[in-house]
Amino acid sequence: MAPNFLDTFGISLILLYLIVLIVIVRIMSSLKFAEDKYTGNLLFYAFLFKIFMGLGYGFIFDYYYNWGGDTYSYFVNSCNLGDQLFRYPVDFFRVLFDQINPDNYHTVRITDQYYLNLSVPATYNTHRYICLFTILGFKNYYLTTICLNSFLFIILWKFYRFVSGLFPEKKKMIAVGILFIPSATFWSSGLIKDSFTLTFSMLFVISFYKIFFLRKFSLKYILLLLFSIYIITSLKPYIFYALFISGMIWLGFSYVHLVKSRFLRIFILPPVMVIVGFVGIYAFTAIAGRVGGAYKDVDSMLSKAVGSQQDLKQEYYEGNSFNIGDYEPTLVGTVSVTPAAIMAGLYRPYLWEARNPVMLLSGLENLFLLLVTIYVLFRAGPIFFFKELAKEPFIIFCFMFSIVMAWGIGLSTSNFGALVRFKIPLLPFFLMGWLFVLDIFSKKLKEEKFEKRSVAK
Repeated sequence: MAPNFLDTFGISLILLYLIVLIVIVRIMSSLKFAEDKYTGNLLFYAFLFKIFMGLGYGFIFDYYYNWGGDTYSYFVNSCNLGDQLFRYPVDFFRVLFDQINPDNYHTVRITDQYYLNLSVPATYNTHRYICLFTILGFKNYYLTTICLNSFLFIILWKFYRFVSGLFPEKKKMIAVGILFIPSATFWSSGLIKDSFTLTFSMLFVISFYKIFFLRKFSLKYILLLLFSIYIITSLKPYIFYALFISGMIWLGFSYVHLVKSRFLRIFILPPVMVIVGFVGIYAFTAIAGRVGGAYKDVDSMLSKAVGSQQDLKQEYYEGNSFNIGDYEPTLVGTVSVTPAAIMAGLYRPYLWEARNPVMLLSGLENLFLLLVTIYVLFRAGPIFFFKELAKEPFIIFCFMFSIVMAWGIGLSTSNFGALVRFKIPLLPFFLMGWLFVLDIFSKKLKEEKFEKRSVAK
């Protein structure tokens, strides 16, 4: 039975943590953005949104699901691992810094409270990443959530500032896409793997851009890039693969855009993409080989996807599943189900498929995304869409990453509960991509109306 984290003492500590953090963030936002009240207020309210979404996540799993799912298991095991700091500190840091493997497993001194299970690396790594926050949170789930989200928000805010720096005229829609998507914030604010994978995906994009676009080969950005790759691949390697593939395409189109002549771009694009493709394949093969296991190559990943899809369709998931069809675990075998997989990854669950409040929230967001997609494609037209896409490599990255992620998720997932969590890394990029195109189209309509009025006068 789970302890009561919301007793008098627990609530007092939660309120104390909240008051201290809120005061600190309010003061910092006021001082740092003294001449930019919009950004200062945005920082403050985005922080509050992140923190309270995390507390809401815990509250729902505490009282609605009665601690069902993985989050409580992650918390308990992370607490037990954190306790080792005060008993066997040297061995604790060996675990924390990933110095344990099957060959030296027997040399670790650790109490029976924590079972060092190296056979499930993603779970073991999640314990390692959360354990320090359980110490800061005095082994209270809600306090640990506050500490973790305070840390993750730093990266989240850095990413907002990074993207808004690229597109300063689109700050409001960037804020919506990065800071205020309800389902993405909800599922990335709990004590689960998704909180780390989404946030460190953003850190990867920042450091990737600094190194390969701005050519800032400083130790800081190299370490941040390697650290983000390490965190993502240790939890969900397929997210890194999607980021890497999309990032290389982004890089290739950016080099092509350096050529001013549109005519020359047509001739330069193929060889540039071939070069980027070869470099990308070489790097991908090297990294996938180091990751190993079910993610060592494409065939292994597709075999894992088929197994996961079949498992998530079983009756014990209470009918909360969907079916895109069966397929062979090869690239050729996925062709027939690729459209359905991408549609599922991008737009499902549909509103009428929602069976609980959390899924209803995702259903409403998906309905909005679907309506925006239909409006832009039918109102502006596919030609306008692809023309604008070709003008801005970052928008290409946003859509490419979203589609690659949706394809992988759609192939491997047939359960709506898993789907709404797995898709959160693509949501900020997918929404920003559509909002950018919609904004460009809206400005184009305004310009046309202004020209017509000018002619009429």
